[in-house]
Amino acid sequence: MRGKIILYTILIFILVTTQVTFLNFIEIFGVRPNLIIILIVSIALLEGRSHGAAVGFFAGLCLDAVVGVALGYHALIGMLLGVLLGNINRRFFKENMIVMIICTFISTFFYESAVVVVSYTLGLKINFLETAKAVILPEAALNSIFGVIVFFLIVRINRKLSSLDVKNKY
Repeated sequence: MRGKIILYTILIFILVTTQVTFLNFIEIFGVRPNLIIILIVSIALLEGRSHGAAVGFFAGLCLDAVVGVALGYHALIGMLLGVLLGNINRRFFKENMIVMIICTFISTFFYESAVVVVSYTLGLKINFLETAKAVILPEAALNSIFGVIVFFLIVRINRKLSSLDVKNKY
């Protein structure tokens, strides 16, 4: 258990740092992938709602500390996403790539739509349909593609840690 907490903490810091530094210079089809959403989806599907909520909260909090206008906004959305996706984890095979792709697509749409709605309520004039067509849907597709790679790596690391926990238990 301690190994997973350390691993998730390291993953959060690596992905948040990559998100705000390296990925700011990379655009594919005019959008950037959101590694934080991919991490939340992956952990929530593999570990359940408590781990998903914790990872979503702390990853969002780290993102808020680095780029956020309001501290806690991304943390709240990430935590809600982790809880909702964690409830799915009992209904499907945890390591199913198709479920992960669909959940990443839907989660990205939900996450970015929440950002647009809050931005609109704060006074920015944003046309939701144009933003959805130009930014949200391409980002959801891009996150689904990147998510396959990240999910595969997290599954492999998770299996390794689970086997070590079983060996250390006895």
